[in-house]
Amino acid sequence: MEVSKRISKAAMISSAIDSIGTGTFVSVSTIFFSMYNNVSATTIGLGLTLSAISGILFSLPIAYLADRYGKLEIFSISYVLRAVGTVGWLFISGNTAYLMYMALFGAIDRSAASLTRSLIIAPLNRKEAVVLMGRMALPANVGYGIGAGISSVILFLKLGLPLIIITNAISFILVVYVYRRALKGLDVSSARIKKPLLMSWSVISTSVFDRNRFNLVIENLLFSFHRTLLNVYIPLVAVLYLKNMNWIAPLAVILNTVVVSLLQGRINRWAFVNHRYDKLWSLSGLLIAISFIAVIVISKSNTRIFVEVLLGMVILFQILAEMFSSASLAVYMTIFSREDLLATDLSAINLGGQLQNMLGPIIFGTTASSTNGIAAGIMVLVTAGVAMRAAMTKWSWSLRELLCELL
Repeated sequence: MEVSKRISKAAMISSAIDSIGTGTFVSVSTIFFSMYNNVSATTIGLGLTLSAISGILFSLPIAYLADRYGKLEIFSISYVLRAVGTVGWLFISGNTAYLMYMALFGAIDRSAASLTRSLIIAPLNRKEAVVLMGRMALPANVGYGIGAGISSVILFLKLGLPLIIITNAISFILVVYVYRRALKGLDVSSARIKKPLLMSWSVISTSVFDRNRFNLVIENLLFSFHRTLLNVYIPLVAVLYLKNMNWIAPLAVILNTVVVSLLQGRINRWAFVNHRYDKLWSLSGLLIAISFIAVIVISKSNTRIFVEVLLGMVILFQILAEMFSSASLAVYMTIFSREDLLATDLSAINLGGQLQNMLGPIIFGTTASSTNGIAAGIMVLVTAGVAMRAAMTKWSWSLRELLCELL
């Protein structure tokens, strides 16, 4: 089997296995932490924040190790440690132990995405890698659904929460097996880094502070708020403003899952042609900015039907923004990542998404429960400004030309 087909098959299968295991645990993680680990509700949220911070601090150094000592080797070690770390939850009890373990586990768990992408991108050309990352949305989303279903069955049959942990851990080991088998005989290490280990920080810093990648970090932070729009804001609006329509929150998730699964691969392929990804990238930011305007109006509206219409618009814009930004980011990751520092550069670009995971719930939680709209208003100005700057930079348009095109 030719290389591209081997990688594609491994990526699709591994994406499904990984998301089944992750979906099994994540879908009931709050229940597990509360009932099995005896953690309070407030502490659970704090632990998730600590995990995000830990991931931000350690993802770059771990990615650098992958470039220095071999992507497949560090990827395998990382996933085995994720499996061991997942089983470790069976031995954690109490708030203090939970917080300490969440900070420790987050360092490994949050680094996985960049390591996986580096295995996919390294053996393929740019277009093949971009298209494959889009196609992986289908098995990933289906896998999360299957994983959640497995957890539901386990809870319904009262088979015990530890079985959920074991299922997740096994999925990580299987992912390692699939990739190691598919990549056997292939060199995915790229050029080995020859600089002394003491100079690692100077090497890592070039990944973040390169002009193109640094701009991407900021843009990715702002343009990826579609994640918390779906997972945090929409459920909060359903609870606070549409009390007899709570079903709209899971419906939005289902709609998002179906549309992204079916269309993301095609959009990735379409975006790669004639630099369309540049326009989709800026457009995703503008869609997020408009969504923040809708968020402000919703917080000040007293008309139920108006809230329903605006929320429907937010859901639509969220789905479009996710597909557009995901397609564009996949291209930028292949363009602005250096071959000899592929994993490190990918991890640097992903910092924006990690920061959004940390800041998004705070911003949307504050916005949904307040009527002053200050936080959302700031986000409108910042996001729209960065989106327009990205458009002018990447399209080589003047501000006047951009406004004429938009209007």
